[in-house]
Amino acid sequence: MYSWEIQQLMELRNYLLSVEEYTNICSNSPQINRVSYNAFENNFMISTDDNYSWQFKLKKKEELK
Repeated sequence: MYSWEIQQLMELRNYLLSVEEYTNICSNSPQINRVSYNAFENNFMISTDDNYSWQFKLKKKEELK
């Protein structure tokens, strides 16, 4: 996945992703250079080599409906 595709998905999902979407991003995006989790804010962060960065939350697919 390219960074612009991740950006579109984040905006479409309002920065609330399913575990499956998160796994897909991490598995198919070679430009990712950092993934972290902030337990205090309960959110994840991904940054890329091409200077994109996102903070988002994960939910089970059933909880997103």
